[in-house]
Amino acid sequence: MTSELLRTAIAVDKSLDAGAVANASAIVMGQLARLDDRVYADDVRDSEGSLHAGIRFNTMVLAGRSSHLTALAEAARAENLPTAVFTVEGRSLSNSFEEYRDLIARSAPGELTVCAVGVLGEHELVRTLTKRFSVYRG
Repeated sequence: MTSELLRTAIAVDKSLDAGAVANASAIVMGQLARLDDRVYADDVRDSEGSLHAGIRFNTMVLAGRSSHLTALAEAARAENLPTAVFTVEGRSLSNSFEEYRDLIARSAPGELTVCAVGVLGEHELVRTLTKRFSVYRG
């Protein structure tokens, strides 16, 4: 990524309830932050020393159709953007990480149902890739 003006977009299946959106968004954002250390500042503290979220760039939560989520993930990967996907099957395996990792490893693209995609990249490129999505309104 050549520009320092980045954007994070988290697109979720519009049929998810608010709790599932919050959960999937947190999971995807965490993975994106692991992929690119520019997402968060090292240390942002108030005058009493309490740690605050040090997010550096715009982060949008968007909603759309499941089929559009898959297309977004494919387009973002084609642009070599950091991309994280979360699936319905993953949501069903609460606190079963080894089982989740095994399921993902043996599944081909298209066999799992995508419920959230996170993309990080140059601001205008991410806007272009996500133009078919609307802002999530809960």
